[in-house]
Amino acid sequence: METSCIVVLTARGTDRILSEGGSQAWRLNQKNASRYPYCVCVQNRNNGHWGGADKEHHHAFIVGRIKEVVPSQETSGRYKVVFSEYAEINHPNAWKGHRNPVRYGTLDEFGVTDPTALTWNPMPPCTAKPSSQKTEDDEKDGCGPLTISEAKAGLALGLRVPVTSIEITVKF
Repeated sequence: METSCIVVLTARGTDRILSEGGSQAWRLNQKNASRYPYCVCVQNRNNGHWGGADKEHHHAFIVGRIKEVVPSQETSGRYKVVFSEYAEINHPNAWKGHRNPVRYGTLDEFGVTDPTALTWNPMPPCTAKPSSQKTEDDEKDGCGPLTISEAKAGLALGLRVPVTSIEITVKF
């Protein structure tokens, strides 16, 4: 029997996915995506090394067991697929030119006919935030909320401008 999965084409590499507790920031239907047991990450090298890309382009490299699908702390209106554990796989040429970076498929497409045969590893503690900024709530879900300074730093990096050029307004 084939096992369903979400497949994402990601510029993030293994270390970044593990440090963030899963794969993000995806435009998908949270309710539908939450029904899937697994997520396969396929490397996208079109952005060079942004996100710590460390595999060959279109190479499937991680299967994550989905714990939950939550709103992304990185991009409003997008979602993070949180992993409870992960297994490394080695499946080249795994992306067949699909336009959308999120699709639904089966593990069989990646040579995984029996997910229990994979070597599963627990997700490491979230390191996306410095330890000094972590709270008790962070330990519960793997990562805590994004701070204004983290958002500014991330935007500055992505837009290639100084942090001093970023202004964020919050309305309550």
